[in-house]
Amino acid sequence: MSESKPSGPRNITLHIWPKLADSLAFDVASVAALFCLQLAIPGQFAISYCANPDSSPSGQLPFLTHGLHHVSGLAPIAAYVRKLHNARNLDAPLDTVQMSQLTARVAHLESSYGDLVNHMLYSLQENWSGVTGPALVSMLPVPQRYYVPLRIRTSNKARLEAAELWHVPEVEDEPEEPRRVLGRRKKRHPPNEPHKFKPAFERQKVVEKARALFDVYHRLLGSNQFFLGSALPTTLDVVFAAHTHLLLKIAFPDPLVSSVLTESYPRFVTHHDAVFRASFSNPTRLPPVIEKTWTSSLRYLIPWPRVPVRRKSPSSVLAESPEVQQEEWRYKLWRWGFIGASVVAATAYLLYTTRNLTVVLKDRKSPPRLASLPTPPPSPEEIPDAEESSEGSEDEQKAEEE
Repeated sequence: MSESKPSGPRNITLHIWPKLADSLAFDVASVAALFCLQLAIPGQFAISYCANPDSSPSGQLPFLTHGLHHVSGLAPIAAYVRKLHNARNLDAPLDTVQMSQLTARVAHLESSYGDLVNHMLYSLQENWSGVTGPALVSMLPVPQRYYVPLRIRTSNKARLEAAELWHVPEVEDEPEEPRRVLGRRKKRHPPNEPHKFKPAFERQKVVEKARALFDVYHRLLGSNQFFLGSALPTTLDVVFAAHTHLLLKIAFPDPLVSSVLTESYPRFVTHHDAVFRASFSNPTRLPPVIEKTWTSSLRYLIPWPRVPVRRKSPSSVLAESPEVQQEEWRYKLWRWGFIGASVVAATAYLLYTTRNLTVVLKDRKSPPRLASLPTPPPSPEEIPDAEESSEGSEDEQKAEEE
C-alpha cells in the first residue's frame, strides 16, 4: 500500500525561537528549519516566534503545524516537508553513497558543532550573563522568566560535562577564603600556583576541539561552494550553516570559538553567506510573520494539554499487556492517594488555623479582666504606737470594772 502524501503547502506555520541580535532565531535547530523550508517551499509558509516549548507536541522547539498535523524536531520537519507537493528535495542530487553518509554526518554536526555552540551560549559565564541570560529573560513571560533560563542552562550542563566543555572559571574556580587552623589563618596560594593556569588550559582544550572539528569539514568542503560538490545547498549545508549563523550573528563578549572560525577558517564564513543567499535570494518570497495578540500570552500561564500522537510501535504493543496495565494502575492509585492525602492535610491545616484565629478574635473583643490588686500595707502614720494602744486598753478595762 503506497503512503499517502500530505496536502499542498497551505496554512503551514513554523514555530521557532525569537530572534537574538542579528540572528534569524535564538536556537540552531530553529535556524536550520527556517533554511530548510525556505529552500524547499519558499513563500508558502509563515513564521510564528514562540518561547513556550510546552506548546509543542514533544515539548521542544521548533515545530510545524499544517492543518491537523503537528511535527516537532528538525529531522521530522525536513522529512514532512519533503513529502509535500511541489516541494524541492534538498538531497535529490546526492548519490546512494552520499545519502548513506548524510545521516551520520548530520548527527555528527549536531553533536560536535552543537556542543561548541552551546558552550558559547551556556558554559562561558561572561556570555551567559551578558547575552544568553538576558535574552531568555526578555523572550519569556513573567512567570517563566524567573526559572526557565536557569532550567535551560542546567539541562545543557550534563551534555557539556560529558563532552568536557562545561567550565566556568568565574564561578567554579574561585579561590576559597582562608580558614583558621588551630587559631591561625591558612596561607593563601601564591600567584604562581598551577591552578591559576587552569582557565587558560581549559580554554585551549576548547580551541583544540573546535580546530579538530573544523579541519574535518574544511577538507570535505574543499574548493566547492557547498558540501559534497552540489550546486545547491543540501541538508548537510543547512545544518552546518545554521551553527555557523549563531557564531557569526551574535556578538559574544567572550568570542572563544567565534574567533577561531573567523580567523582560521574564512571558507566557512563564505559557505554560510552562500547558504543564506540561496535561501533568501528572492525578497518577494520571504515568509510572513504571524503577530501574536495579548490573548496568546495566556497560554504561558495555563498548562494546556499537548496534542496526542498515536503511533503503533513495539513499545505501544508492550504497553497493552496485562502486566504493564496492572503496574500503571498501581501507580495511578498511589498518585491519587497522594493527592487525596495532600487535600486532607491541607483541609485539616486550614480548619486548625481558622479555629485558632477565631479564638484569638474572641479574646480581643471581650473586655479585659481586672486582676485583684493586693491590699497596700498601712502607712506608718496610720499605725498607732504600742504604748498608746496599751494605755487605751487599760482605761477601757477600768471603765468596765466600775
